[in-house]
Formats: sequence, C-alpha cells, structure tokens
Amino acid sequence: MRHEVTHIHRDRNKVTVRDLSNDTVFDQEYEKLIIGTGARAQKPDMPGTGLAGIYFMKQLQDALDIREFIKKEKPRRVVIMGGGYIGLEASEAFGRLDMDVTLVEARPRIMEIMDEDMSEVIADEMRKRSVKILTGRKVIGFEGNGRVREVLLDDGHSLEADFVLTSIGVVPNSEIAGEAGLELGEKSAVKVDEYLKTNDPDIYAAGDCSLVFHRVLKEYVYIPLALGSNRQGRMCGENIVAELAGKQMKPFPGILGTAVTKYFDCEIGKTGIGQTEIKRYNLEHIGSVKVKAGNLPGYYPGASDMWVKLFFEDDSKILVGGQIVGKGGSVLRLDAMVAAISARMSLNDVYSLDMVYAPPFSTVWNPILIAARIGMR
Repeated sequence: MRHEVTHIHRDRNKVTVRDLSNDTVFDQEYEKLIIGTGARAQKPDMPGTGLAGIYFMKQLQDALDIREFIKKEKPRRVVIMGGGYIGLEASEAFGRLDMDVTLVEARPRIMEIMDEDMSEVIADEMRKRSVKILTGRKVIGFEGNGRVREVLLDDGHSLEADFVLTSIGVVPNSEIAGEAGLELGEKSAVKVDEYLKTNDPDIYAAGDCSLVFHRVLKEYVYIPLALGSNRQGRMCGENIVAELAGKQMKPFPGILGTAVTKYFDCEIGKTGIGQTEIKRYNLEHIGSVKVKAGNLPGYYPGASDMWVKLFFEDDSKILVGGQIVGKGGSVLRLDAMVAAISARMSLNDVYSLDMVYAPPFSTVWNPILIAARIGMR
C-alpha cells in the first residue's frame, strides 16, 4: 500500500517503486509481473474544464464529492454529458433529488450499446420523468466566473447549469505498459493472449487496463466490466502459479459483455452482440427477433410490459446475443441468455428449456421462450 510503480525495466525484470509515505525510490525484482492498473474517467478536452462544479465519475470519491457539493450548495440544474450507463444512473440519482436534469449525448441516441428500438424505450421512460434529452449535440465548452454556469453546444445554443457531470467513458491506465514497450490495442488497452500474457513472457495484464477476448466476436475488445476484470485477475494468479510449477496454464474463456443497469424501475440488460456490434464488425447472416410480453401474468400485482430481443445465426439459429428492457425483475432473465449463448444453444434448444413458472415470478410462457419460438419460423 502507498507505493507506486513508476517504471518497468523489462531487460532486468525489475520495477522502480516510489514509497509515497516518505518519497523514497527503490528497485524491486520480479519473476512474473501482473499489470492491473485499471482505468480512469475520460475527461473532455475543451475550454472551461477547469471550472469548479464540473465533476467526473469513476471512483467512490467522485460520488462523495458530488454528494457533499449538493448538500452544501443545493443546486437545482444539472447537465449530464454522456448517455451511457453512468449518465443514466446519474439521471436517476439527481432526479430523485428533484433537480432539473438535462442529458447531452453526442451520438444519435442514448445507450448506444442497446439497439435503437430498445434505447428509445429507455428514452421514453426518462422523458416521463422530465429528463430533457439532447442527442446528436456535442458539448464544446463551459463558461462561468470561477464556477461553471453555462454549457456550450456545437449548434450555438447553451444550457444553464449549477453543476455538470461528465460521463463520456473510461480510458485504460496503460501508460506505464506502453512506456515499457508492451503492445497496446483498442483504446490503448494492453494486449494479452489467451493466458493473459502480454508480448513479454514474464508480464501479464488483467482488468480494466487490458483487452479481453469476446466469445461471440472471437476478437479481443475493450469492455471494462467488473466480473470479467475480477476473473482475469484470479486467472492471472492461477496461471503464474501453474507456470512457475511447470504445470499447464488455463486459457481465459472470454466474456460476452454482459451488463445491466436501471433507470428508476426500468431495467436494462444486454449480453453478446446486437446491432451495434453487427455494424461495427460488419457481421453478416445474423437474424433477430423482438417480442413485447408481460413480465408477470396480467392479473398479478406488478405486471407490466417487457421487451426481449434475441440475435442468432441465420443458418444454425445458434443464439449469439440478447437484450431486455422491462420492470419488476425482467432483467434477471438475462442470465438464461448468457447460459444459452455460452453453451452455443440454438433457438430450438432454448425453446425446449423447462423454465420456471409461478405467478409471482413469471408468465407460463417466459418471454424468452416466446421469442425463441418466433425466431425459429
């Protein structure tokens, strides 16, 4: 603790370490090294970012700072820059405090990780709670006398704000790896092989600083999510122990990019691929089916609509992706999709699953089964 590695000397298998408690520097030898430097919030490079009242969200301390500011200053108007997971969750948090919330997203729609029709359902839920959503607009700067008062947009308009939250993604803390000559990939994340080794046989990388193998895409991608990062770290340790003992190492199985979030009672989840990945990676022969069904029987308290979308290979009908938007525990059905994709199940296999039913938990025909049946036609 309270020690910082400042340099990696690959030629000598040593790292230079700074003791932050007394500012002394020393070299530490290693047999094997794991780089697990994580990621940080991406900060916009534009005029006015140094003004007070502009916050970034990545660490717990960021949230504590915002909470303290709200408690002290009692702001009424907030502008959120970015319409991804954090932007969505922050909109809820500030909405619960009865603030006027404006969310600005440079892309054509919010939650671009979801399909357009699914993200529109989410946007409708936000508008019902008086969130002002501006898509296809870019923030180009901030103005104020020491403290932010206006957010400038690329269309010439400006937004009044008592404070601003920027949530435009994260970037890997990979500088030390790059300086050491380790190969970097997408978004400058550290490249690894199936055993989580870098291009140096004595150096591994894991977590939000590194790329990860995607099971469906069969490519290394930058998707920094908690379970994958934790699993990578554990497997790095296991593989180092195995390697030093002369035993067989285990390949990392990869991830599906499974993620969930919510906006008030609107639950959102995705796993595998969707239209975003199909377009980005020029994937062909992928079909999809979308159904609107009840999360519970219509007569049961809490029943509401939910949307389920499945993606599958046209010929084999093997499931490769899924999305859910709904309420009342709808998103928990995503785990069934994860298992089906991981097992390379076809729509027929999915349709044959003996899923649970009782009125407090599901309809007789689980919406996933309905979608699978329609997709087989």
